[in-house]
Amino acid sequence: MIPKDINPILMEVVGHSFISIAEEMSAALQRTAYSSIVREALDFSTAVFDQEGNLIAQSDNIPTHLGSMGATLKGILKNHYSIDQIFDGDQIIINHPYMGASHSPDILLFAPVFVGHTLVGFCGSMCHHVDVGGSAPGSAPGDATELYQEGLLIPPLKLYEKGIENQTLFSIIKANVRMPSYTLGDLRSQISANEVGKKRMKNLYEKYSIKTITDIISAWFDYSEMRIREKIKEMEEGFYVASGHLDDDGVEKDVPIHLEVKITIEEDKLIYDFTNCAPQSRGPFNVTKETVNAVAYYVTRCVTDSTIPQNEGAYKTVEVKLKEGTIVNPIFPAPVSGRYHTIMRLSDICLEALSLALPERIPAASNAQATTVALGGHNPKTNDYFVYYELNGGGMGARPIKDGLSGIDVHVGNCMNVPIETAELEYPLLFQRYELHQDSGGMGKHRGGLGIVRQLKMLEDNLTLSIRGDAETTYPKGYYGGLNGLPGKKILNPGTTKEKRLYRKVTGLKVRKGDVLYFETAGSGGYGSPLERDREKVINDWKNGYISDRTLQEVYQINPSEI
Repeated sequence: MIPKDINPILMEVVGHSFISIAEEMSAALQRTAYSSIVREALDFSTAVFDQEGNLIAQSDNIPTHLGSMGATLKGILKNHYSIDQIFDGDQIIINHPYMGASHSPDILLFAPVFVGHTLVGFCGSMCHHVDVGGSAPGSAPGDATELYQEGLLIPPLKLYEKGIENQTLFSIIKANVRMPSYTLGDLRSQISANEVGKKRMKNLYEKYSIKTITDIISAWFDYSEMRIREKIKEMEEGFYVASGHLDDDGVEKDVPIHLEVKITIEEDKLIYDFTNCAPQSRGPFNVTKETVNAVAYYVTRCVTDSTIPQNEGAYKTVEVKLKEGTIVNPIFPAPVSGRYHTIMRLSDICLEALSLALPERIPAASNAQATTVALGGHNPKTNDYFVYYELNGGGMGARPIKDGLSGIDVHVGNCMNVPIETAELEYPLLFQRYELHQDSGGMGKHRGGLGIVRQLKMLEDNLTLSIRGDAETTYPKGYYGGLNGLPGKKILNPGTTKEKRLYRKVTGLKVRKGDVLYFETAGSGGYGSPLERDREKVINDWKNGYISDRTLQEVYQINPSEI
């Protein structure tokens, strides 16, 4: 319940003002960013916090960052900078995964907000930088065996103190990355976003007073917690288990990595138990605990109510159990740059477990991974070194009442695609194909979303290619009679005498001018029996090229000549 001394209308106005501040910060960061992974793919988040590091509001960008930004800020305040060491004009930087960051390319920047001499909160941004050094362009080595191979590590330090730039730290960053103009440019975009947030937060506090806003924030947290708990109470109590696997860890090839969750619904809270997951991997697919928490928060939001405000109160309903030394709680310096694939698969597994508790509410399995492509080398357009990084989605599982979505980054990702026009304009690349992956969506009453096909040609010699992917031995599950989706694959120089099926995790492969990379991403599962699908929908799928003649005949028992 909302306290009697809090005006509910004013609480809504102030609460949504904070949301608007986070969204305005997001817009500022995107519009000033240098790299396509930020400017086009939107791989970043912005948020505002109270003076203790509790989340007040976050932009609707990347669910991977749910909870992790606030946990990182709290760690900084507890272990590195006390309140009396923080000043107006500071910007605190960190990217160390074992101090709260997701992986080394994700750089976080926090700026304190003062009203007069009183610290009232922080603005924060978390941004995926195209390169932070390490053994491979894009800082995405699929064969890393220790954290140090994944790029420059920055503990909590002041990039600015009292408004004065730390030129030494800027110089260190510049000397350790492959595209300093882009990395520093995106970093300054984060600074700009934080400054926008600071200005708006100051205006809000000055308009209503520090005490009024502080009281409202507390009530705002309680309101979200109350509504989440009410939704959980509607679920049937019990525990629900599901499991799956990653294809491998990139180092010990073709050795599946076991992932498992037991979710307990207990009165008004959800308990996520990941203690039966595999031991930490030699390769870079480990996940630090702050990022695993984001999976639990994301899944909880999916199965409750999306209209509930996203703030610290929403997290109080969730408990996460981890075991040290496992792939979801590794021991330093285990590598973590591929953690994205692990948490994507964990998200799918968690939803599968909850499908047992919430029948006919959970979509079928999705592609639950992302095919990342990183290229580095000489760019004749700029006569300088370049790094190109793209993240490719696939199919979203069919839903209980409609088809799944195609060619998207699902679950804790939510990144956009990099338009081929943008990539060709900036880099020595030519995109020859970009289309949906036919038949990759599992057939059913409702069809699973399709993966994508992408083919690009190298226009410059001596480029270095790294690819990170999974889901080539995993068929996304169909639900309630729906068929499984298809996995993906990667081929170099298809249809030529130099054709070569690539291993799903490639690091530092040298490619030459004229070489062609072709890949397919995974689809998703169907929902319900294919024989229950509306005939007109089947025919439209065939006419649109979503399904082949063979599928039309063998699965849906329709002869193309009869249409």
